[in-house]
Parts: sequence; structure tokens; C-alpha cells
Amino acid sequence: MKKLILMTLLTLFTFTLSAQDDRSYEAVTYLNGISVSEIPRFVELHKKFSNMAFDQNRLITGDWLFRHWYGSGHTFVIYKQFNSMQDYHNDTDMVGQNIIKSIQAIESEEERDALMDEWAELRAFYDGHTDEIRAAYPDTGFTTIENVNFDTAFVMSVGRYNSSGSWSDLGNAFYNWSIKPEIDQGVCIAGGVSYHFMGSGPEVEVWQCYNTLVDFATAVTSTDEMSEASKDAMGTFWSLADGGHEDQIYLHIGHMNLESGRFDLAGKDR
Repeated sequence: MKKLILMTLLTLFTFTLSAQDDRSYEAVTYLNGISVSEIPRFVELHKKFSNMAFDQNRLITGDWLFRHWYGSGHTFVIYKQFNSMQDYHNDTDMVGQNIIKSIQAIESEEERDALMDEWAELRAFYDGHTDEIRAAYPDTGFTTIENVNFDTAFVMSVGRYNSSGSWSDLGNAFYNWSIKPEIDQGVCIAGGVSYHFMGSGPEVEVWQCYNTLVDFATAVTSTDEMSEASKDAMGTFWSLADGGHEDQIYLHIGHMNLESGRFDLAGKDR
């Protein structure tokens, strides 16, 4: 009997690890209280030190900067994606090490001191920031139209919800109601679902990207007839959404181009 129980536990453990291996992880940082006049300086420093922190050993699979445009709260949000939590921890250690190496490689003491001052200035923008880790699954975590161009000041709409039942049922329902149909129709350019893993944050976060604010406004005010499958998914979603929810609208400021190893501001040749 003990042997049977042990074998059952080992099977369940193996299944759990296998399921976990399918997840990717997203580190989210919310920056608060940056004034409008300080925004250009923050972006300038973020780009400079993102470039200094990058080398081919970095483990990020994505690194995106968005400015808050509508809704309550923070000024900027940074999303970084990783294949595993181990990659997240190892990569976090690399960031400071790579910046220090870059600064130390400069011959001029005056330039080194100036960079150290700027690095301190950038870190000061993080005072009062908050963090969370979210998990995503391959089928619903990240979907795009074909030949998507992310080098634009696209709009990202984010909804954050708690569920009265299964988190995945809520997330899958939104995906089938809104994200997948809009991508299939070419209305939005990308979308996905993530789930709370660590830190503060809602259970389910859904997001969709649009080329422009006009495209976003057109999508949310559309009166086009939904398919029966979309109607069913919408009903499931709202039956599971528990309590109040939070909506945010962001503008894409830039992201790390993993091929060039440079932070790419939105727009051509920036």
C-alpha cells in the first residue's frame, strides 16, 4: 500500500513538473510618481542602461517599456519575459554586473563618474515601485497577427480580474471571446493572458495591442455581430469575473531588440 501511494505521488509530482515546464514567466515592474517633465529623462536613462546591461548571456525573451496613458496608477510599466524562474533569477543578477563591467571598461575616470551618477539617477526613479511575477501558457500567453510590426507606438489595453472559480477558465473564456477573434479578423495585432504567480496582483490579466488609439476605440465600440462561440465565451467570462476589475491603457515606448542587443524606441531608426 505504501509503495502504491509513493508511486502515485511520484506520478503526480512528475505531471506537475511537466505542466510547470510549459509555463513562461513575466516580471512586471510598476514605476510611480514620475512627473511629466521627468518622463523624457527617464526614457533616455532607461535606454542607455538597458543597452549597457545587455550581452549575449542575458536570459530575457522579451523586455518592453510602456507609458501609462489612461486609468489610475503608475507612470510606466516594464514587462520582462523569461522561459523559467531560474532564468529570471540568473538574469536579474547579470543586469547590475553587466552595467558595472561596462562602466569599468571606460578609460576616462570623469566619464566613469558621470555614468555612476546617471545610474544612481535612474535607480532613484524606482523609489516606491512595485513588482509582480506572472505566468503564461503557450496556447494563450502570446498570440499575434502574421508579420506583426512592433516598432511602433502601438496601444496596449490591459484588464485585470479575479475569478470566482477556475483562473484558467476565466482566462480561456476571455481569449476565446475577445483576443482570438480580434486577431483572426486583424482588428488587434497581439494579445494574451497571464496568471498571478508571485507578489501583489490580480489572479488573471488579459491584454490586447492595437496599431493606434483609433483602432482601439473602433474595436471597443464595434457593433459587429459575434459568433455563437464568442457569445458563449463572453457569458462564461462574466459569470466567473469576481468583484471589481481594473482597466489600463498603455502606449508602447520601446523594447529590447534581442537580435541587435539594443533598446529600440518605438518608430523607425530610433
